[in-house]
Amino acid sequence: MNIVIGAGISGLSVGQALDGELLILEKNDVPGGLCGQYRANGFAFDYGGHYFHFQNKPAVQAHVEKFQEFRKYRRNSKIFMLERFIPYSLQYHLAYLPARQRNLILGEICRGRGGPGKDLEKFLLASFGKHFYQLFFKPYLLKFYHRPLSGLLPDMDKGSIPVPKLADVLSGSREKKYFSEGYNPLFYYPRQSLQKFIENYSQPVRGKIKFSEGVTRIDARQKKLVTTGGTYGYDHLVSTMPLKELLAMITPAPPFPRQQLQNISTLVVNAVLARRRRRFHWLYLPEKEFPFYRVGYYPGGQSVSVYLEKTLAAAGPMDGSRICQEIALTLLKVGMVSRPGEILFHDLKKIPVSYVVFDRNWPRLVPAILSYLRRQGIYSIGRYGSWDYSSMADDIQMAWDTAALIRP
Repeated sequence: MNIVIGAGISGLSVGQALDGELLILEKNDVPGGLCGQYRANGFAFDYGGHYFHFQNKPAVQAHVEKFQEFRKYRRNSKIFMLERFIPYSLQYHLAYLPARQRNLILGEICRGRGGPGKDLEKFLLASFGKHFYQLFFKPYLLKFYHRPLSGLLPDMDKGSIPVPKLADVLSGSREKKYFSEGYNPLFYYPRQSLQKFIENYSQPVRGKIKFSEGVTRIDARQKKLVTTGGTYGYDHLVSTMPLKELLAMITPAPPFPRQQLQNISTLVVNAVLARRRRRFHWLYLPEKEFPFYRVGYYPGGQSVSVYLEKTLAAAGPMDGSRICQEIALTLLKVGMVSRPGEILFHDLKKIPVSYVVFDRNWPRLVPAILSYLRRQGIYSIGRYGSWDYSSMADDIQMAWDTAALIRP
């Protein structure tokens, strides 16, 4: 018996690829997890900006497109700072900055030493220079991570921070043009809806899923797990839950300090607006006056739906009235609404584990934990199961690779 914990994109993908007797346990009453949608006040919302990227994964793209047609978008993302909209990435659009700042940054990038650096702060200073770092990276990433950048690994971005290419930096400093580069210049979104795609994607294994059944304990020696609905034995166990949660459920307790696995939690504010006033897809907000680090429009849909994201500093109740003020302030300031009355509805979703923190403990702990679990017949996969930074396409490929290891 192969048991899969979670019917999100990773769990469904590994379930499709596994042979033999299979059971998928899903704590919610619908498939999808954070890759699905939920409904509030009659509106369908995603859990923040969640898109497909298929770079170098044509097999994954061909596979998912069998379940629904996807629409391709050329990314139009911007940074709002200094009272202006600047195309992302900033290093290739220096012409949008005031002349003095542009010249200071350009000179430092041209003299840059490059190299990986010992930590994220040193990497950014060496690659982009002090003025660029203080203008954008420091305020934005401190808002995002809520911890010193000197304690993070230099390659934590997994390629999402493009290192400056000098020829393009110089070109973008001379005239206002648009460079669409980086790890996601194109993104894809299901033409009907994300939830409709997930519903279709779950069909091949639908009869194998037990909904509303959460796992509470895993006995690694006996190869049994206890759920809210019963007890099951397994030969191989594939988990897509956050790695920290998985470790807490296993007996005997794995010999690792799981509390050293760090992550951030995100508040996603979903809102419906009376009309669309801006044409970007999403907007980065590095300046302190904005409590949110990113806002964006959801693709498609019958209503104008947007999301606002902020890192939650601590556990505990949220101040709803304060958040309402923050929503209005942000959307007014960036011109997504002209008055608060254009915000027709909003809903709050807390994502307890949203991004992994790549600190100095990560390379010492995570590979060792995953290897230990595999020796126990437990495969922890997906973005949160592998405790890594991955896209949905990466997660599907990881699921296929895992299934290949399990299949006889």
